[in-house]
Amino acid sequence: MKQFYIIAFTHRNLGLDAVGQFHVEADKQVDRFKPIRKKFSIKEFMMISTCNRVEFFIRSTQEVTDEFLQQFLDAAYPSIEQHTKRLAIEKARIYHGLDAIRHLFHVASSLDSLIVGEREIITQVRQAYELAKSAGMTGHFIRISIQKAIECAKQVYTETNIATKPISVVNLGYHQLLDRNLNEDQSVAFIGAGQTIEAIAGNLKKFNFKQTRVFNRTAEKAEKLAKNLNGEGFGLDQLKSKLVGFDVLITCTGSEQAIVDVDLFKHAYNGSNNRKVVLDLAVPQDIHPDVIAMFNVDYISVESLREIAKANLKTREKEVFRCEELVEQRLAEFVEVFRTRKLELAMQKVPSIMKEIKTNAIEKTFASRLMTMSDEDREITLEMLNYLEKKYVSVPMKIAKEVILDQDLKDSVSE
Repeated sequence: MKQFYIIAFTHRNLGLDAVGQFHVEADKQVDRFKPIRKKFSIKEFMMISTCNRVEFFIRSTQEVTDEFLQQFLDAAYPSIEQHTKRLAIEKARIYHGLDAIRHLFHVASSLDSLIVGEREIITQVRQAYELAKSAGMTGHFIRISIQKAIECAKQVYTETNIATKPISVVNLGYHQLLDRNLNEDQSVAFIGAGQTIEAIAGNLKKFNFKQTRVFNRTAEKAEKLAKNLNGEGFGLDQLKSKLVGFDVLITCTGSEQAIVDVDLFKHAYNGSNNRKVVLDLAVPQDIHPDVIAMFNVDYISVESLREIAKANLKTREKEVFRCEELVEQRLAEFVEVFRTRKLELAMQKVPSIMKEIKTNAIEKTFASRLMTMSDEDREITLEMLNYLEKKYVSVPMKIAKEVILDQDLKDSVSE
């Protein structure tokens, strides 16, 4: 554990723009870092590279100092300017030993995330490990560390409210729509076909609405999304003719001006008295303010969702103390697991050593005496030697566990 370090460049200490310069795509990490491991006496290596953090997990006999960092960054990032590297070294957070494990548990449990409670990080940690493992860059220590970090994260997510209150616009918008009692007899229309619309449309697919229409500046993209929803896709130029008769309207475009004005909405409203649900996820908004004022509309805006997000985020932050307790409990378990594994590695040579001693005794030291024995006596002697060999292997393991793990032996070693 004394050889384990985590070098962290994150949104907290370096800022998102600077962190981005050290990002390395997953398919390029192995070629970038595997060749330089030997130069820095790195026994195990893994990297997490996301939009708001770049972290290096290193088990090395070398101490991670500023000089080490400078040489490491020069080797890994030759194209980055020196002043940027010096800033990174100055701002980097270096975690060592058990503190590094604690930080890893915090990262996997999203306690160190830009948005506390976001679940994506646990997948990112797992994928980063699998990549490093497949390249032969990890060993027993990082394997155990990641395994226990993921177990810790799962416990945090299931036993606390750190991730129960949604704070993303898509999730909040989806939950707001659920509160409106959506049903299969309704007609839903989407304006836009970007990632936000795709995400919320995917959540709503299970409702199998009576009619689904998608409108987008590029008609082909609208048709592609509509096909996944068993609906119809159109260009924005067909809004006036095809938007008529909707119950739910969900919109998110990059337009600088309102897409839906009074004339368009009046035509789409088609003299109906039914209240329309409108989820406007665009910034600036796609629905003209006059539409909201003049018509019977249940309007859900990005601003209203942001207020909910703030309240939910406060709820999540209150859970951090409970999460910290779970992390410390898991850390204590990790120490025991690590000590046990360290013992197993230290004792794994005992069987081969004992077998060598027995073979030497039979074939050299006592070979002439064994030859003078009767077949029956020789068979009994060899049988005794095999029995003693097994005992000489098990006894040191049991005694070592008693000493190192401070546990009582549960059975007699002499039986």
